[in-house]
Amino acid sequence: MAKILLADDEEGLRMLLSRQLKRAGHEVTLAEDGLVALEHLQKEKFDLVVSDMKMPRLDGMGLLAKAAEVAPDTDFIILTGHGNLENAVEAFKTGNVYDYLLKPLDDINELNAVVDRALERKYLRAENSRLVAELQQRIAELEEAHKELARMAQTDGLTGLLNHRTIHGKLQELLERQKPLSVILVDTDDFKRLNDTYGHLMGDIALRHIADILQNCCPREAFLGRCGGDEFMVILPGLTAAQAMEVAEGIRHQIIENPLHTAEGNRLPIRLCFGIADTATVGFGPAGLITAADSALYESKRDGGDRVSLYVLDDDPSRDDLGRTAYSVLDGLVTAVDRKDRYTRAHSEHMTQYALTLAKAMNMSENVCEIVRVAGLLHDVGKIGVPDSVLRKPGKLTDEEYEIMKTHVSLSAAIIHGLPNLSDILDAVAHHHERWDGKGYPYGKKGEEIPLLGRIMAIADAFSAMTMDRPYRAGLDIETALQEIERGAGTQFDPNLVPIFVRAVREQLKEQEAQRLAA
Repeated sequence: MAKILLADDEEGLRMLLSRQLKRAGHEVTLAEDGLVALEHLQKEKFDLVVSDMKMPRLDGMGLLAKAAEVAPDTDFIILTGHGNLENAVEAFKTGNVYDYLLKPLDDINELNAVVDRALERKYLRAENSRLVAELQQRIAELEEAHKELARMAQTDGLTGLLNHRTIHGKLQELLERQKPLSVILVDTDDFKRLNDTYGHLMGDIALRHIADILQNCCPREAFLGRCGGDEFMVILPGLTAAQAMEVAEGIRHQIIENPLHTAEGNRLPIRLCFGIADTATVGFGPAGLITAADSALYESKRDGGDRVSLYVLDDDPSRDDLGRTAYSVLDGLVTAVDRKDRYTRAHSEHMTQYALTLAKAMNMSENVCEIVRVAGLLHDVGKIGVPDSVLRKPGKLTDEEYEIMKTHVSLSAAIIHGLPNLSDILDAVAHHHERWDGKGYPYGKKGEEIPLLGRIMAIADAFSAMTMDRPYRAGLDIETALQEIERGAGTQFDPNLVPIFVRAVREQLKEQEAQRLAA
């Protein structure tokens, strides 16, 4: 059924045509001239208009012209006399006329046939428009899907940064243009232990957290990519290595100041290390640039992590790799342990600072302080002989594993005993796990049976262990750790040394706070 507007000034013909159309099931609205028909078109929507060409006030051609403005999608069938075929030709030129009928009609059923064909065409045209619209929508969806697939092919699904292939491709592209730039390689300290302790879900959260920090801290022109499990690359077009170091330090501080928290609310520290190289130093070869940045990254790892290192050319051919450190043999030993467990080197350096703090507070000579310094750096070197499954275990050790871990003291003493000019530090290293109450190891000595340097090292070692962050737990604040040291006086620690140590550390804190306020 269609909605049809019938306009004709001959009332008899109008009623005849109306009855015919209604018998065919159509809804018919009548108009005695073109002006009335126009009023209907302005108020209602019709599927079809059947209109005479000769009408008072507004004829068929006038109605066609007005209808093009108010109802441009409405089709017309025109009625015209035999002598006015030229009017029909003109009407067809308007584009809205589907067909015409000659008056008088020889067969009234001809009206139904023409109307049916007009409505069928209208339906087909509407269906075609619908299909075209659907096709256009589908094309738009496919184009959007194509863009999304292209984006997914270029980005890392977890972090949203560029993936390995894309970030290396971007570096190659920039270097081919001979554009000066710097590259920062970023590695997450002890990420495996974080995964092992908290699970891969928390590991994924940590990686997304790092990616967010990188995006917040890097300039808008930077390109950021995840190029390994816990490794990232930052390309800084136009920046020198010195400027890149400022960016890296900003990232390092932000990751420290914005720690993750577990579901239980515990702070989960994350530490990063950085290696930087630039085209001014290395040139525009991508392999050389990455190798240089990776070499600097290794230096950061070797120094205990949480470091920013810059690749610098060594122009003196007489110097070898060992010549880069002041104590090649000692550094080699500590580095060997660091490769097994990054925490060990950082802890050794941290512990040494506090051992020296206590030694200086006791007014020990420079020679003794130097022995304390070297002993602190080497006190855990025996961990090189502890199996990785024990040394790197994130949870509590079993009794059997603890006995294996305790052997590192004897191993340290054995290693140091065999090196020249290090015999003076042997007492400090060999006794740093002895306790004042005799319950320590490996000798079970108590009180003043324990060498003085060993007693100094025991306090500094415990304090460092309590205050340093580990991947599976955050370190204690300094004041809380000092209170723990005080509680251990007379049992774990020398009761005469504890007050000296606590006072010295608190004085250091006051000096640091005064300097901070003065700055």
